[in-house]
Amino acid sequence: MSGHRVVVTGIGVITANANTTAEYADALRAGRSGIRGLTLFDPGFPFRQAGQVDVPGEDGSEGRRTDRVSRLAVIAADQAVDDAGLERGGEALARAGLCVGTSRGPAQSLERLLVPCDGGAALWLMREVPFYSIARNVARHLGLSGPSSTVTMACVSSSLAIGRAMDAIRRGRTRVMLAGGADSLTTLSFSGFSVLRAMTRTTCRPFDRNRDGMVLGEGAGVLVLEELEHARARGARIYAELLGWGTAGDAHHATSPHPEGRGLAAALTAALRDARTAPEAIDHANLHGTGTPANDPAECHAVRRVFGEHCARLPVNSLKPMIGHTLGAAGVLELAGSLLAMMNGFIPPTINSSEPDPRCDLDVVTGTARDCRVRTLVSTKSAFGGANVAIVARAV
Repeated sequence: MSGHRVVVTGIGVITANANTTAEYADALRAGRSGIRGLTLFDPGFPFRQAGQVDVPGEDGSEGRRTDRVSRLAVIAADQAVDDAGLERGGEALARAGLCVGTSRGPAQSLERLLVPCDGGAALWLMREVPFYSIARNVARHLGLSGPSSTVTMACVSSSLAIGRAMDAIRRGRTRVMLAGGADSLTTLSFSGFSVLRAMTRTTCRPFDRNRDGMVLGEGAGVLVLEELEHARARGARIYAELLGWGTAGDAHHATSPHPEGRGLAAALTAALRDARTAPEAIDHANLHGTGTPANDPAECHAVRRVFGEHCARLPVNSLKPMIGHTLGAAGVLELAGSLLAMMNGFIPPTINSSEPDPRCDLDVVTGTARDCRVRTLVSTKSAFGGANVAIVARAV
């Protein structure tokens, strides 16, 4: 797509292994995991490991009037705005738009609403239950009056939110967009993925011969996207330029990916075309890498199909063993981590993975971080329902 160029000028994150972008970059370089015993609730299952976030200042009170997912989103958005140097109450921020992605939304409030409570509490819970409440709460907190929307498409939600925010800027509809996503751990999500037998009882080890499932996580990430000339005019620091994005569906199964990664290959091809970038120009691919038996081989098949012989020179990784599968927040958190690593000259390791699977015969970065210069990267995400998104970014 031609039009205005889009750059990232601010990043905000809160994850199981970091409460700030600086902590996140350090944790990714060190291969430090935030997976631990779940304390938010009793999942009712033997396996209790998850990427649980310690929310700063949270006292666990049941009287809080915003859902946990909104609190996570507000924290990430605050960080991103401050990181971008946007003045609170200033014209640029006031006119900024917002696009939020989420998979489970305010599920905590829904769960609480299903338990008998007094009328006052029920009223507040009813205000939080709609998925749009996350965007509403962030926009109200920051005073954003630009275009606002919510995207929910399972685990590609925040990736789609970023892509749509990019399009809004490229088409000249706005100059600044906040884009990202959030999801929180809830009994609903933990039970659902357990019933689907998608969760490991040991540890998440993407692309490994012995992988047997994923670990759930929670968190939020927000990027400040700006039109390039607008960012330059105000002297903003630029993390990277977002060159293009693509999305496509598998049209295969409700929960299983197409065995040959058909939709992901199409999304990658569309993203590279949109970015006007040849496959050989990609220096690193951050993959979805859930660690489930079906996902990893399908994803690797798609990568081989698109990149061909370049796969021999294309390092790939997954961040999920460090932060868990954060569902609707996965796209933004893993793109943000990849951008931070690119700026600092390394590729984060895929921890826990030590025995290569012949069906995942890519250059998987394992063990420790790999020091290298990454100029252009692609981050991919896939989801239930066969949705796939790829985003291409370049250092500036």
